Amino acid sequence: MLALEGVKPPRDRGRIARTLGFVRPYALGLGYTIGLFSFGWLRRRGRASIVEMCGRFGYRYDRREREKLPQVSVASVIGDSSEVKLCSMESVDGNVTDRELVVLASLVRRSRAKSIFEFGTFDGRTTRNLAANAPADGSVWTIDLPEASMSGLTVPIHSHEQKYVVKPRSGERYRDTPEEGRIVQLYGDSGTYDFSKLFGQFDFVFVDASHAYKYVINDSLIALKLLRPEGGTIAWHDYGRWDGVTRALNDLQSRHPNFLDAAKVEGTTLVVLRTGRSR
Repeated sequence: MLALEGVKPPRDRGRIARTLGFVRPYALGLGYTIGLFSFGWLRRRGRASIVEMCGRFGYRYDRREREKLPQVSVASVIGDSSEVKLCSMESVDGNVTDRELVVLASLVRRSRAKSIFEFGTFDGRTTRNLAANAPADGSVWTIDLPEASMSGLTVPIHSHEQKYVVKPRSGERYRDTPEEGRIVQLYGDSGTYDFSKLFGQFDFVFVDASHAYKYVINDSLIALKLLRPEGGTIAWHDYGRWDGVTRALNDLQSRHPNFLDAAKVEGTTLVVLRTGRSR
């Protein structure tokens, strides 16, 4: 065995030393918990901490809709291996997870989708990655709701998602990047926007705008019309996390023949549907 001269491995602290070392985090945790459950819950951040804590034990707060879609493995959706390009890896509340980002990037890369449409730009992290994995001559069209339009919506959005609308500008994270030149930013309420000139032009559509039930139904039906006649792929985010998304996709799958093959990707909140030749 090779060794480094002049140094020694750390000594085993022993059971008593390890136990005493746990006293400090135990005391801090106990104090934090007492404060959190006595008066900390009065603040929104405190309530969020309690929900997160309960989530570690399997409790899902404010989730009333049961998942009914079939579940498929990641490998069955994107294959066993797929080379993708990932950008802007730091995530914030409202972004897809890293695993979800890899799945979306792989779907685009594997299908060689040249024309992509996205409902819900938010900060542009997903937008940029969709563009980065499309062919060099591909493009991404993305629509986002301006803050000024939030008061006159077709359907009021949940108070918890208003924070995703209130921001300096849409798509901040794709701005001044190599992908920006292949991204077309649209603004408007997807419930009233005239998409008719874009129907039948896209290979891939990602639905991640409002989580309100009626909006998810609307955006999903529009997504179907945006796909090329020969077919394509639609992906949704937040199934099983937001009740509006879960109920809408459950109803579409059970009541609309074109959504029968929609399936949840295991380990994610993504739902994927392939139509036509892309199946």
